[in-house]
Amino acid sequence: MGCSTRVMHRSQREALETGDGAASTGPRPVSAVTGIHLPPRLRALVGPAALLALIALFGVLYPNTFLTRENLLVNILETVSFLVIVAAAQTIVMVVGDFDLSVGGLAALATSFTAAILTTTTLAGEAQEPGSVPLAILIGLVVGLACGIVNGVLVSYLGVMAFIATLGMSQVFTSLARYRVNGRPVYGLVEQGFVEVARGQTLGISNKIWIAMLIAGAIWFLLDRTVLGRRMYAVGGNAEAARYAGIDTKRVRLIAFALCGAGAAAAGILQSASTATANTTATSPWMLQSIAGVFLGMAMFRGGRPNLPGTVLGVILLRVIDNGLNFTDIDDYLQSAISGVVIVLAVLPPALARLRATR
Repeated sequence: MGCSTRVMHRSQREALETGDGAASTGPRPVSAVTGIHLPPRLRALVGPAALLALIALFGVLYPNTFLTRENLLVNILETVSFLVIVAAAQTIVMVVGDFDLSVGGLAALATSFTAAILTTTTLAGEAQEPGSVPLAILIGLVVGLACGIVNGVLVSYLGVMAFIATLGMSQVFTSLARYRVNGRPVYGLVEQGFVEVARGQTLGISNKIWIAMLIAGAIWFLLDRTVLGRRMYAVGGNAEAARYAGIDTKRVRLIAFALCGAGAAAAGILQSASTATANTTATSPWMLQSIAGVFLGMAMFRGGRPNLPGTVLGVILLRVIDNGLNFTDIDDYLQSAISGVVIVLAVLPPALARLRATR
């Protein structure tokens, strides 16, 4: 009996980790635009087609400004590179079925530690010798990783709802970051080659874009090409079934939060290197923006399941909309409202399709 149980658990785990089990159950993927069931090859084109359509629309309306190399590479891709990293990290947590609402505060806290080492002036205004760049970056990443572990312990092992736990920890991290820098931006992060990496270019493209692509690619590989990634999808698809199949669901969720913390910290450090300033308020919008990007990607790919390619396209789509609207005479407040409506319209059809399928 014990042997047959072990064999059953092994087969269940293999099914879950290959996407044939609970993680793949539910309604078939749908188009984000119409809610109509589409063949896999057509579904894969929904996101890129929407992006190209937006670029074509704004390109026709504003050909002399929108389609310039500076606008496309600097104002869109370079500007969105930080958010791509945060949203990619957020995707990991959402794959296991949770949220991390603390990414903004977490990034601010990690950045404050890095900045304190690299600044040329103390908080009291006195000159100081900046520390080692690798050490400062490492400390920032460790802080982010540790904060992610705290979130993971609260959610996975103590049973606190992710929404409540990470929302509360967001306030904690933000407050600690402001305390660390006395509530003021930290300037003077210009020594020891810290900013050169972020501001430099490789093959004519900003290093920030390359770094964002590298981190996003690593997360894609983790989620889609490793056993851990398949287990994450299994936990997010049906945590109870994954547990019965022998997957340590608590540890998997903890790892997801830890990696998300490290990713958010990396984005914060990269932003501070780009601006040569650590500002604890600069990362505040990342929480909502990253989740919106993931949801938009879920609507475009894999029928409502979090996925890295969809997240990246979703974030870029949101930035293209914001950038294109900047060329219009529409009021800034109305531009934000339009962006919100686009998100709702994108995620509503597949949500309705899944609702119909469950009836």
